[in-house]
Amino acid sequence: MEAFRQWQNRNNKRHHFVSVTYMSGFADANERVWAYRLETPGDPLHLTPASIGFEKYYYSQKLPEGGQENHRFEDLWSTVETVWPTTLRALRDRRLSPAISFNVLGLASIMKVRVPAARDRNALLLAAKLRSEVQALEEIGKLPEELQRYAGTLDKVPGGLNPQQTLRIFFEEMKQFGDLCFQLGFEVLHNNTSLPFIASDNPVCIYDPRVAPHARRPYEFAHEAELIFPLDAKTLLRGSSRLKPANQIVRHRNLRELRDVKRLNRTIAQFAYRLVIARDRSCDALALLYANDCPTVSVEVKRRDREIQIVWRHVFGPRPQLSPFVDTPEKVARLEAEMAMQGLV
Repeated sequence: MEAFRQWQNRNNKRHHFVSVTYMSGFADANERVWAYRLETPGDPLHLTPASIGFEKYYYSQKLPEGGQENHRFEDLWSTVETVWPTTLRALRDRRLSPAISFNVLGLASIMKVRVPAARDRNALLLAAKLRSEVQALEEIGKLPEELQRYAGTLDKVPGGLNPQQTLRIFFEEMKQFGDLCFQLGFEVLHNNTSLPFIASDNPVCIYDPRVAPHARRPYEFAHEAELIFPLDAKTLLRGSSRLKPANQIVRHRNLRELRDVKRLNRTIAQFAYRLVIARDRSCDALALLYANDCPTVSVEVKRRDREIQIVWRHVFGPRPQLSPFVDTPEKVARLEAEMAMQGLV
């Protein structure tokens, strides 16, 4: 069976950034979920998990000898996703073991780094670095010949980043997430109310629990951190720097109050990037409430004499519109035509 999955991955062009296996935990009796696209949150789609949360060749990599491989990251995700149904059953049975903790934190790790929220954030930071470096070359008279035509307008030229570069950051970010897990103890919350947990395309939420939701910054904390990660419509992983021992699930706990589930769902919706995923339509208002803000970064390039500093912070704000990567003569021609219409060249 595993060999067949590996073969499938090598021939699959639909790369899911939200695992189908994971989304199945939020499906209704018809094996469908409600998908709220945050550009049109008032018009949710009722779809099978396999029909949403993907982009074509999202994790594919160009090969030096030509062509591309489509399976390396898909195979990596599969090693975790394959054991997820078994792990989820163990959680529902309220079992605890090092293996269960390992599998749950493994899924949280890949769902933290593989999603568009993370890749777009890294693309923004890398593009800011690249743009500042090119502008510095212009200032010292060493602008590459192929960029000379844009001299004086480099701050206005769309700077699309090669998406391959964000793939290289996955493993470093997984290591950083692992370091965070060694600061947190974990518990599984069992939802005993009539209101299901929701999920999103950015379901691992990390924040300072002492800061009110309207004032918090995503992923930022000082001496105290909290993590929530919905596992299915009835279970949720909570991590806290107050729980010990660290890096493992230490207990199961029941939630019986609607207000507690509503509070957690508000945070999950707040961290959504493109999609809110739900078992039913009970989160219509939440999807609308947070549709115009998502986790992103503010980036500022500062100059001090010859030193360039890129200052950035995690924020909730409008979803960024990334410039396309210009990697063919046809794309260059279209870019220059658009710039000519704007009087930039």
